[in-house]
Amino acid sequence: MIAQSRKNSLSNSESIPIHFTGRTGEYFQIWLVNMALTLASFGLYMPWARVRTRRYFLGQIRLQKSGLDYQANPRAMFFGWLVIGLGLTLVNRFCDLLALGLSSVVQHLVKGTWLELMLLYGGVTLVVGLIVLVIQLLALSWLLVQSLRYNSSKTSFRNLRFGFGSFDARFRLWKEMLLLLVLRFLVPVSLGLLQPYVAWRWRRFLIQHRRFGTTPFAFTATPSDFRRLHLGALPFLLPAIATIATPLLSVALLIRSRNQFVPWLIPWQILTMLVLVSIPLVLIWSCWLEARAAILTWRCTRLGDLRFACAWRARDLLRLRLLHGLALVVSLGLAWPWVRIRETRYRLQRISVSPATALDSFLAGEQEQVSALAEGSFAMDDAMAGMIDISL
Repeated sequence: MIAQSRKNSLSNSESIPIHFTGRTGEYFQIWLVNMALTLASFGLYMPWARVRTRRYFLGQIRLQKSGLDYQANPRAMFFGWLVIGLGLTLVNRFCDLLALGLSSVVQHLVKGTWLELMLLYGGVTLVVGLIVLVIQLLALSWLLVQSLRYNSSKTSFRNLRFGFGSFDARFRLWKEMLLLLVLRFLVPVSLGLLQPYVAWRWRRFLIQHRRFGTTPFAFTATPSDFRRLHLGALPFLLPAIATIATPLLSVALLIRSRNQFVPWLIPWQILTMLVLVSIPLVLIWSCWLEARAAILTWRCTRLGDLRFACAWRARDLLRLRLLHGLALVVSLGLAWPWVRIRETRYRLQRISVSPATALDSFLAGEQEQVSALAEGSFAMDDAMAGMIDISL
């Protein structure tokens, strides 16, 4: 009896690894056909290419011998792209005509010197440019939200679909996405100080609004977790910043001295060496931060009773980047299918789900709940969202 209970406890604590069965040869054929047809159609085949690629990769992700499915409609996506492209073109043309018309009015009504007119025209152009930027941000945030909703609703596992947000939450999702885009623009202005908060908020947005069946995902990480994570990466980043800043400072001093001899200027040989040293330092920093952020993100993600774990390692990511970069350069880009298959396999097969017994019971309970829902709900079959897919 004790042995049986111990066996049950061990089975409950076991994790389910994720497998990726994609092969370079299979994906190379898909990639080659997609490239040929996209070039031959002057880009019009792009929606079909994206659906084929996404369907292949999701179908090769195996969890307990079951794969994911992707049932998007490339024809609806194609017409959506046409409508969106035409709309954005008309908006840009309207703004150009508005700027031209305002400048003509200024020239006829305002009297002044040539310099004053140029300054006034520059101000009008700046105002119109800001209006265009605001319109583009509003449109881009809406498109991103619709793309997330559409891709989630068309992805399923064992006939149970994913979802992102709901009909009632569309406006709130749009506002959150708009805020995220604005914060991303402010990251360089803040000299990177906003980056931990933006990284946390972006992951929370992608995870917390997602659901599987009727069960929502949960994200328990806090901004302090990501702040500590980025502070831990500073020992890798600060030397890279120093090696990059030193050549820039030296060049600035050289320009300011007007090619006169300055005793503290660094010779160009040392400058070249510093630049070459900064490249691997930046790579090490980015790989360490990416691996640690993935481990933290998956550890703080929940789906009902299901828990996730990630085992990415910075040295593995660094080795993959160096090897894949070399392969792409030597092959002139033809090694891209091999690179993508290898990178996808590494990232997925080091993620696991636990406990093992919770997945079957979770799926059984979800199937019972979903079967009682009305077919064709807005969250699953949104006609407008089905027209849009701008993510890969």
